[in-house]
Order: sequence, then structure tokens, then C-alpha cells
Amino acid sequence: LGEGPAGDDVSDPLVRTFLQRQRRLEELGRRRERSLGQRLGRFLAKKYELFRRSALMTLISLRNLALGRPPLEQLAREVAWATRRDAGDAEDAERRPEL
Repeated sequence: LGEGPAGDDVSDPLVRTFLQRQRRLEELGRRRERSLGQRLGRFLAKKYELFRRSALMTLISLRNLALGRPPLEQLAREVAWATRRDAGDAEDAERRPEL
């Protein structure tokens, strides 16, 4: 009786939304419990990745302006490489939009 569903295989959208909200609240609680050093490290890592992606996308765009657009497959590989995702940041990867 006191057990929840056996996994995330819930078909009811209301229950699925509730479970997602609960996961977000739990993650928020875990983040608040982290030390100042851990929070600073995460902040710097996120800013580094943002700067890296911005610089790479700018270089890709400038190259495309100067030399013309490459084949779509090559462009997709370059954008995917510029938008790499770290394995340790899995919770943020779910919220980021795909390009």
C-alpha cells in the first residue's frame, strides 16, 4: 500500500508530472546542502562550458561566412562536438534543448 509505482513507467501524465516535480525538489535540496567549494566549482564548470560552446559556435559561424556552408552532416557533427555534455551533469542535460 505504501509503495509507489515500480519505476518511471507511469502512463498517467499527472503522476508523471508529480514524480518529475518531486525529483526536481530533491535535487534542489541536494544542491543546497553542498559546500561553498562544491557550488563554486559547479558554477565555474558551467561558465567554462558556456564560454567554450559560445567560442566554438562563433568560430564555426565565421568559417561558414568566409568559406560557405559545409555539408549538413559535417555541420551537425561540429555542432554536436561543440555542445558536448558531461556525464556528471546528467540532471542538467535533461533540461537543455537539443540543437
